Amino acid sequence: MTKTTLKIEGMMCEGCVKTVRESLEKTDGVTSVDVNLKKGTAVVEHDGTSDEALIRAVVDAGFRASVKHGLFS
Repeated sequence: MTKTTLKIEGMMCEGCVKTVRESLEKTDGVTSVDVNLKKGTAVVEHDGTSDEALIRAVVDAGFRASVKHGLFS
């Protein structure tokens, strides 16, 4: 399993969190999603799903996303 942390922009409420989580969960290869409104992040466990596919799922849900890199991401 691979873990990818996405920085999500535009989430304002728990409804946004649910929308992002559900969109990511529908992405092929995704096994779990933890979306944090306060941090503006989503930690996605998957079996090698591309970063582009994860970002596309968030964009399709109406938000902006990027992959967080580095030790202190």
